[in-house]
Order: sequence, then structure tokens, then C-alpha cells
Amino acid sequence: MIEAIAELGRLVLEEKSKLDSRKDDSFDTDSNNLTSFLSLIQSEKILLILLNQSQEKYEYCGLKEEKPLESRAQLYLFSQGAKGGGTNYSPTCVLVKPNITKSMTAEQIKDNIKLQVEKTFQQKVENWFSNKALPLAKKFLKSEKISNSEADFIEKITQVIKEQREKIIEDISQKIYEEINLKKGNSILISLLINDKYIGEYEIFKLFLLELIKEKTQKSSSQNKTCFVCKQKRENVSGMVNVFKFYTIDKPGYIKGGFSPKNAWKNFPVCSSCQTNLSEGRKFLEANFQFNFYGFKYLLVPKLAIGTDRAFAEVVDTLKNTQKEIRLGEKKLEHITNDENEILEIVSEFNDYISVTFLFLTTQMGAERIVLLIEDVFPSHLKNIFNAKRHTEKKFRKLFDNHDIVFTFQQIKYFFTKSNRLRKNTDLDSYFLEITESIFKKKPIDLDFLLLHFCRRLQDDILNSDLAGFYTSCSYAMEVLEFLSKLNNLKLKGDDSVMSFETPFDEILNEFPVASANPAVKGIILVGALCDMLLRIQSAGLKKAPGRMPPFAKNLKGLRLKQADIISLLPKIENKLMEYSAFGKAKKLVAATASELLLKAPADWKLSSDEVSFYFACGMNLGQKIRDLAKKLTNDTEEAEDEE
Repeated sequence: MIEAIAELGRLVLEEKSKLDSRKDDSFDTDSNNLTSFLSLIQSEKILLILLNQSQEKYEYCGLKEEKPLESRAQLYLFSQGAKGGGTNYSPTCVLVKPNITKSMTAEQIKDNIKLQVEKTFQQKVENWFSNKALPLAKKFLKSEKISNSEADFIEKITQVIKEQREKIIEDISQKIYEEINLKKGNSILISLLINDKYIGEYEIFKLFLLELIKEKTQKSSSQNKTCFVCKQKRENVSGMVNVFKFYTIDKPGYIKGGFSPKNAWKNFPVCSSCQTNLSEGRKFLEANFQFNFYGFKYLLVPKLAIGTDRAFAEVVDTLKNTQKEIRLGEKKLEHITNDENEILEIVSEFNDYISVTFLFLTTQMGAERIVLLIEDVFPSHLKNIFNAKRHTEKKFRKLFDNHDIVFTFQQIKYFFTKSNRLRKNTDLDSYFLEITESIFKKKPIDLDFLLLHFCRRLQDDILNSDLAGFYTSCSYAMEVLEFLSKLNNLKLKGDDSVMSFETPFDEILNEFPVASANPAVKGIILVGALCDMLLRIQSAGLKKAPGRMPPFAKNLKGLRLKQADIISLLPKIENKLMEYSAFGKAKKLVAATASELLLKAPADWKLSSDEVSFYFACGMNLGQKIRDLAKKLTNDTEEAEDEE
């Protein structure tokens, strides 16, 4: 995966070089490489601190607000270093949204904003000039890498920043309070405009940025070692590459070869060329191929399996252009996730000379953790996934006469949020991600595991008297099973010792993975269908509020059913239907078929409570479909319509 990102970065840099060299014959490769170390700007606004020269010194002249432009990224020179209290590689920094609540007074809000601004300004701007820029200026002046005037320039800028800090902090705080309405999660980028020039227009700031990065990488480096990425022996490799912070050297447990950070290069030795490629690759992915996935974010990493750089470049361009067209509303694709910008359908149309990797990342304590890594997913399998999606949609649209049914991973996520709906936060994310991985990697998924979570949700619906929610949950569960069965991810239970029995309802029962050759399963489904017919009659007859539980629902034991419960439920349902004078020929056929199947089943059905309960729920969900077929088979025109 790391190699694929570096290869992507190399390709992007080469394409940039070709484009820029055509525009300008004096194109500087070092300048192009500098952009690889610049961080992606995701801020809502940019505030520029205006400094202008007045005779022998610089003066603070207020602030300037502007919208971030991708074309100006190199001018802002934003390169994020250590998170938290550390400085960046330049004085440009991010000011996150202050913590503001509705209960705060205006003065409290102002104080809170000022506290946040002061903290960020001191850590990221003041400390950069005092602790980074001034020492570097002295070092480079001594080695004659910069002139006296350049060193004097840095000293005077540092001085005005120090002298005017209170005024600058006050102005930024007031600007935020009065004009900038930050949405949740958004931020402001703080930078400088000196004599009407961005800091990226000054060579000395670019020189300092590269030097600070170099100093960090040299803290843990070695000579004439093999680079982890390109597998070549290089003159110098470093373990301080921070493109992906999968480990941190300030924790002893992460350091290979003892507790000395100088040996950290052994964990992840990377040469300078590959570091540049990795930086550019990640930037490109975050700008173009980063997607949402039900509370997570993932990077979609394309990889060339066979072929040339030109073929790979064409693939990347196609994906990038498609993503742009989707965002502009010029193109619309089918999607299997909750991100409408998803491009997996386009990937599925390629041949298997490429593959993609799904990299799910989260940040904890300044270090990154891989939540899920799914490597080498080929277009042919993505095509299978989309075909299974379309198959599922077609079947259930026809079944429920609802052309609005769209199948995505949302139906799966629906059952893997909270183990208890009273919980404040989700606690089943790991299970959801495991299923996601199994789908993309063609791993088998245990039916009993799925039924456990299906039934938990269905039981919650019964407990909360949410009949509408119950039918929704059951439909989603059946769609998930159909989807997984079509992908061959699901291995349904079967008993070869049991003979298969034909029923008048096989055109429905045999179409779904919830049914099997076991006559008990078909019988349970039909009992559930008959129960649905009864509950609908009760709801209509007793004028219950839509979606609420009718009286007979108390016999379902909260949907924690066993074999004995099904056997006793059937006569109870028949008797209740007769009380309502609603036991016509159609319902009698359903009841008789269910009774015959249960009698032909083995004495021990060998079905768990979850299996019995789920098959019963599926029968309820198919109740109206089975009723309509029964009416057709029996020419029953006397069936009461008050159960609609």
C-alpha cells in the first residue's frame, strides 16, 4: 500500500514537471518538490497578518481576509508539523474553531475566542520565529547561505511579531467574533503578507521550511541502507518520515533496537526521493480520492498491476475527472456507500490490470491508526458487488412494488450501530468494518452472527411497539442476506438428511435465501405470514394508530421464539382468525401448508432461537405477498379487505 502511494506520487510529480516545463523553460524541479511537503488546505477562511516596511523597521497594518485558492497553496507555504503545542515548518498555521456553547454570554464567547487565538499564535507563529527562524538565520548567515540583509529581515519580522502580539491577537479575535461564522469542524488559516507579498514568495521562508524538514529526518537516519519503499540501497535513509504517522518515536514501545530515537530509522527507513513521492501521493489522494464511509473516511489508492506508466496515468486521470464531474453535478453514478461522490462504479468498469486499496485512517494523540486496510480489490470483484446490488434492488422492488428501493451498505450499517439503542455512542463499528472487509475480500460471513444482530434490532422494534420500524428492519435484513448470498459471501445452513418438500408457495419461498430445503423453515415462514395477516386485521378493526402493536403481538414473546412457540402459535392464530370471521380459503391454505410442513419436519428442527425468530419475522414481512398468492390459488373472493 505504501509503495502504491509513493508510485502515485511519483507519477503526479512527473506529470507536474512536464506541464510546468512546457509553461516555463526555467522551471525549477526543487520548487516542484517543495509542494510535496505542503499540507492540504481545508480551512474555510484565510486571515493574513499585514506587515509593511516603514524606514528601518516593519509595522503591523491590520488583517486581510480571503478565500483559500488551490492555486495559491505554494504562496501560503502551509506545512503542518507537530500537532498540539509544536510548531509547523512555516509560520502559517490553522486556528480551529473555539469551544463555544449556546449558554455562553457574549463576553464569555469573546474570552474563549481570544484564549484560543492567543494559544495558537504563541505556539505556531511566535515560537516559529523565535525558536526556529532566528537560530536558522544565524546558522545560514554563518555558512553564507543567506545575506546580512536576509538575516536582518528575519530579525525585524520577529521583533514586530513580538511587539505587536497583543494587537494582532485582539484583531484576529474580534474578526472571528464579528465576521467569520465558523461551521462545526471548520477552521481558519493564519498566514502573513509582508510588503504585499505572501511568505511563499520569499526564498528565505522556503529555505527554512526545507531545512526544518531535513533536520527532523536527520534525527533518525542512517547511511547506505535499503529504502523500505523503493527497495534500493540509498546513501541516506530516515525513520522520521511523517507522511503517515503510523508510529511515533517519542514512545519507547515504537522504537526498534532499544529506547534511542536515533535508531527509529530501522522501523520505516525511507529515502528522500520516496519521502517526496509519498508526500505528493498522499496530498493527491486527500484532494481527489478521499471519501466518507458511515462516520469514517478512507483513501482510495489505485495501483497498477500490469502495464505502463502511461496506462496508469490514463486510469488516474479518468478517476480524477469523473470525481470532478460528480462534484460539479455533471455526472451521476450508482453508489454502494453514503458518499454521493463515490467513484467505485467507474473503477468497476476497468479491466483487472489495476486494483484499488481502501485505507481507513483515524487520528489519536497526534498519531494515525489504520482502522481498516483492504488491499488489492480488483475491478471485476467491484463489478460483482454492483451486480449483486442491482440484483437485490430488482428483486425487492418487484416484491414490495416499490421502485424507490436502493441497496447500499446503509442496510448493513443499520444493524451495526449500537448494541443497545439507549447507548450514547456507537459500539458496533468494528463488526461493521469486519463485514465490509469480508465483502471486498470475498471472505465468508457467518449466518448466525448476522442473525444475532438482525434479531436484536427486530426485538427492539417489538419492545418499542414500532411495527413500521419492525417491517423496515426485516426488509433490510432480507436485502442484506440476498446481497451476500448473490456474492457467495453467505453460507446458509443445509441439512442433506432432510428431504425437500414442494409447497404451493415455492415461487416466493424458493426465491429467497431465508428459505431452505428444511420443511420447518418454510413452515415457520408461513406461520409468520399468517400472523401478519391477523395483526393487520386487528390493527384495522381496532382502529389502532398506524405502526403500533396490535393485541396479539404479546404472544410473540418479544420475538424470542423457539420451536415449541411456533407449534403453539399456529392454532392460536387460526382460532383468532375464526373469531374475526376472517379465516377464508386463502388463509386456510396458508395454515394447512404450514401445518403440513411442520409435521413433516424432523422432531428436532436444530434451529436456534435467533433462526426461528428471524424466519418468523421474514414470514410476517412476506405476509401480504403470500396472502395475494393464496387468494389467486384458491380463487378466494370472500377474503376481507379490512386487513389492507
